[in-house]
Amino acid sequence: MEKEKSISLDEFIFRKLQPLRILKSYMVGELELTEGDDVRLSRQDFDNIVSTLDIFLEEYDRVSSFRGRKAIGQSEKKTSFLDAAKPQAIKTIA
Repeated sequence: MEKEKSISLDEFIFRKLQPLRILKSYMVGELELTEGDDVRLSRQDFDNIVSTLDIFLEEYDRVSSFRGRKAIGQSEKKTSFLDAAKPQAIKTIA
């Protein structure tokens, strides 16, 4: 069995946001190339944008374990904002 590497919360977030940064740059480039008020994208490009967002959201749901949590289980929060000053709180969130 492989050991999982420990990474910092900042590094983890940076990795997960990288595809969204690339997507944003692509969309800004499309806006700059387009003249007028209408922006046209091919169906394939639009599908790729939706897929990128889906992957990010699925990964977030997997990591946060938020999806599927019932109202009764709200007390299962890993930490609260009031605990953020404690050094172990960040490790608990990650």
